Amino acid sequence: MTGPTTFSIAAATVADATRLAALGARLFTQAYGPTHPEPELGRYLARSFGVERMAAELHDAGTEFFLVQDEAGADIGYAYLRESRERPPSGVAGQRPFEIARFYVDEAWHGRGVAPALMAACVTAARARQADVLWLAAWEPALRAQAFYRRMGFEMVGTTTFLFGDVLEDDVLMARRLDR
Repeated sequence: MTGPTTFSIAAATVADATRLAALGARLFTQAYGPTHPEPELGRYLARSFGVERMAAELHDAGTEFFLVQDEAGADIGYAYLRESRERPPSGVAGQRPFEIARFYVDEAWHGRGVAPALMAACVTAARARQADVLWLAAWEPALRAQAFYRRMGFEMVGTTTFLFGDVLEDDVLMARRLDR
């Protein structure tokens, strides 16, 4: 690959809301655009990645965002970690669970160490907040993502659903104990 070869990870702040909104929409489209067509894709992006919504999520004290940049300063990935304030889904066992609500790396950077480093940042942040379990939901057909999460110590603990427009999709729940 030509171009930048190194990357950095930093905690995002409310000042990064516009960048994260654009990055989130771009990476969601990259991951799901081929299987989730318009017009619902555009509606979902508008609901989920608006700048005001992103700013509110960044402002929430129970959240942590990490932004990944290449050495030229281009945004190439991010993670969104949040405290599970409501009871987590069945199968997620813990006294203080944290959820990885979003975890995306630009496909040009897959296999280059970005995702493991980003996951390490999530684990470190969750432990710093005294989390005893870290959990996430992964789209059932996303086998590559599930394989990555298993390599990172997550185990399948159940299933859930995700409403995308009028379609109820199946997700797998994965969790990793942090207190061992």
